[in-house]
Amino acid sequence: MEKLDAEARLLLDLMGKSVEDGRPRLDTLPHAVGRKAVDKMSEDSEAPPPEVASVDDGGFAGPGSEIHFRRYRPLGSEAGPLPTLIYYHGGGFVIGNIETHDSTCRRLANKSRCQVISIDYRLAPEHPFPAPIDDGIAAFQHIRDNAAAFDADPKRIAVGGDSAGGAIAAVVCQSMRRAGEAMPAFQMLIYPATDSSRESASRKKFAEGYFLTRDLMTWFWDAYAPAGTDLTDLRLSPLLEKDFAGLPPAFVLTAGFDPLRDEGRAYADRLIDASVKTTYVNYPGTIHGFFSLTRFLKQGIKANDEAAAVMAAFFGS
Repeated sequence: MEKLDAEARLLLDLMGKSVEDGRPRLDTLPHAVGRKAVDKMSEDSEAPPPEVASVDDGGFAGPGSEIHFRRYRPLGSEAGPLPTLIYYHGGGFVIGNIETHDSTCRRLANKSRCQVISIDYRLAPEHPFPAPIDDGIAAFQHIRDNAAAFDADPKRIAVGGDSAGGAIAAVVCQSMRRAGEAMPAFQMLIYPATDSSRESASRKKFAEGYFLTRDLMTWFWDAYAPAGTDLTDLRLSPLLEKDFAGLPPAFVLTAGFDPLRDEGRAYADRLIDASVKTTYVNYPGTIHGFFSLTRFLKQGIKANDEAAAVMAAFFGS
């Protein structure tokens, strides 16, 4: 019998109480209004940001506009190229930014002893599908092809992200393989959205009451993939790819009370069946978003550290 962790239950109760007290639900707000409110809440929901060796902000030309990034070098790192994680934040392709995942990226850097480069890709509804995906692919290609300028070891560049960001990371790997280009060396997929073409059992089971609701997913999706979009497009549903052979080694994490749980597990299973070296972990008692809700959910801290440790072991860092 599945049981929700006490800390997750408390957080959900607090969220429910705030709505009862008059706070509007995100899915009832215009996207631009909701984004501003939730991004501030997300920043405040991360654990205090740990110190790192250095932080640099910058930008480079993207498909539609300049792509901004933030680069974190871990404490104790020496001068010279480092194994590097290119990180794409979550937020349903509508919300989130570099600031909302600042503490998470700092922790990943320190715990993995890898450099982390956080990408500020374009968001819907101003920039619907495939703009966020295009930016994610362009960011990987630019950093891969200019590794020396980013102090990155060109043979040890990973991609990763949570939720929508996990989806971008998965699509980057598939897209590079289809194009015959050098792929990431590793992929870190945190409760990734991998199949938009159908409703999994967990999407039905956890549609209400567990933070990421059916109504909220519809709010995201209506902005990102307007009516008429082909949901079987592999950039929207990478789980539908017929051949997983040769994709990069992976760390895939899911949450027990997450609507996206089953499609994340299914993606890990497809990788494993294709003999791709894959570590799959499920945190059974917690909810979607816990990886960055680290001020409230200690499981998120544990998951940050586990993801970082697996990548560190792979890169020998």
